[in-house]
Amino acid sequence: MNLSLTIARRYVRPHRFSFIGLIGVVSVIGIVIGTAALIIVMSLFNGFRGIAVSMMTGFGPHVRIYSATTLMKGASPTWLSKLVIQTSGRTAAAFGVGMPLTDTVAWAPINRATVVGSGDLRQLVDAEGVVVAAGLAESLNLYIGDTITLVSPAQIESAITTMMMPSGRRVIVSGIFQSNSSREIDASYLYVSDNVMKGLLRTDEPTAWDVRLSDPEDAGRVATELRASSANGVRIETWEDMNRGIYDTMRLERIGSFIVLTLIILVAAFNILVSLTLGVVEKRRDIAILKTIGLTDTQVRNIYLYQGLMIGLLSVGLGVALGLGVCYGQQTFHWITFDMSQGYLVPALPLLIKTSDVLIVAVVGLVLSSTAAIYPAMRASRATVANGVRTS
Repeated sequence: MNLSLTIARRYVRPHRFSFIGLIGVVSVIGIVIGTAALIIVMSLFNGFRGIAVSMMTGFGPHVRIYSATTLMKGASPTWLSKLVIQTSGRTAAAFGVGMPLTDTVAWAPINRATVVGSGDLRQLVDAEGVVVAAGLAESLNLYIGDTITLVSPAQIESAITTMMMPSGRRVIVSGIFQSNSSREIDASYLYVSDNVMKGLLRTDEPTAWDVRLSDPEDAGRVATELRASSANGVRIETWEDMNRGIYDTMRLERIGSFIVLTLIILVAAFNILVSLTLGVVEKRRDIAILKTIGLTDTQVRNIYLYQGLMIGLLSVGLGVALGLGVCYGQQTFHWITFDMSQGYLVPALPLLIKTSDVLIVAVVGLVLSSTAAIYPAMRASRATVANGVRTS
């Protein structure tokens, strides 16, 4: 039988109310709340991250290779360029993307995101069509069937050297899309056929090759393999690189929230330190008696180390149970819901539990609570029998 562990269990369950015991209860409640809050918030960030990732990977390419020749089977040729839009006395800058109309895989996300009109430009027989972003259509007051003129930088440069007005390319607005994947895309992008972009750029060579994968999470691995096998100077971007601002912001918010909520556990750990330290002072006579009957300094020290560990196990266990209970309850019963007709993207608050997050939170709580017991344990082990008897 471990004598230190038996005594520690006795000290953890005091039989009378005291101020020191109250501090211990408050510390337990603090760790429970901090642990549960960390699990809930981490699950909340996981849920929103999953939604954001599905939006970012559901619209644009998963890997984009800036090369004149394809480096991967199944890649789609793409022509990219900044453009100037002219219509009804209004002018605006946009980013044009040209793709072959026969590439149904590349056009599928645009068709799904089209909210007004049609994203299938093959329906226009006698004219070229364009699908514009909702923000761009709003700023230029565009409607389905309107005719706009697209002008490329190459045409503007040629017009300046020849002292003539740039001719541009006239296209008809066939559809208006809302991707919800990027503010930049929904504010300034437009999609046309590859023939239109070839004419604007005056080249048949694609600017890049777009790749869509069955699992977007493999984009990093695929990009690494392509960089290793391609020549120097070939630029390869993943969907994370193309949405770096949003992705980094989400990661920083997650880290910041973890640090802030960990402070709750840290404050509770200080309460454990205070309660155990006061307990050492209160039990100086008990410590002296234990040493008199033969307990070593190491055994006395272990009593308080076991106390800190048991308080941590109890508090973290209750916090994990509470946090998981709230998360599973929200997933099952949808306590917090949203009205999607008011513009919300999800019907209920998304919570996604990851085992790694739960383990990290539990380990942090146990480490902080156990560490708080080190100073009181060392102080108890250094107590002398004479001082304990004198103060009694």
